[in-house]
Amino acid sequence: MTDNYQILHLTDMHLLGDEQARLHGWHVQQAFDTVLADALARYPDFDLLVLGGDLVDDESVAGYARLNTQLATLGRPVLAMAGNHDDPDRIVRLLTHAQVHTDITLGGWRLYALNTHIAGSDAGYLGDAQRAELKRRLDRYREPSIVFAHHPPVATGSAWIDAIGLEDREELARLLADYPQVRGVVCGHAHQCAQQSLGTIDCWITPSTMRQFLPQSTQFAADPDGIPGYRVLTFEPHGTLTGKTIRVPSAAHACG
Repeated sequence: MTDNYQILHLTDMHLLGDEQARLHGWHVQQAFDTVLADALARYPDFDLLVLGGDLVDDESVAGYARLNTQLATLGRPVLAMAGNHDDPDRIVRLLTHAQVHTDITLGGWRLYALNTHIAGSDAGYLGDAQRAELKRRLDRYREPSIVFAHHPPVATGSAWIDAIGLEDREELARLLADYPQVRGVVCGHAHQCAQQSLGTIDCWITPSTMRQFLPQSTQFAADPDGIPGYRVLTFEPHGTLTGKTIRVPSAAHACG
């Protein structure tokens, strides 16, 4: 590999079918538009956009269709996955300008987008079949890799979030421990920024593009001072991965 590659990770947008509607006091479309505009302005030459789940909170056809129209204007590849506030079938069917729940190559890297959605639950689960398929692909492809999932496979420090995290996190950790080419796991769901270890692998949690949750909270609590944001990942030569969180204060104007 001779070039760096920049990946934008935006997650937990919670868009709605009605473009002008609000969710928990947030004009979610405005917040997402502001965060995306910031990312495009700072990183105009980005190589890939990853949408980390909880894309359309009401799971509406209109919401996914409008998001798909936005993606069509980017002219760049998009990798997407479902969150607990999503309809996975609609994502696959309606996001025609994204690749959904699959793995792709970027330069000398391989990127995996996993589906942790459980119907009717806020928690996440991969299951035996999906873990077996991931293992098969990791056995086949030995280039540096990164795994994307909506639900964190690590403890966040907020007990109520951890209770609705990835239920088979230990199984995933054991699987990935056998594959040193996996350089990181990137997640959403927690509406906060965090970096934890999954064995010897870094696990990054990206803040939401709308409201943030209060870190280190036992019960649900929104962070009154939380600022929307996103993560930029840089894949460097020789398999080095770095990550940085960008906060977008102007997106907070979408609340209130």
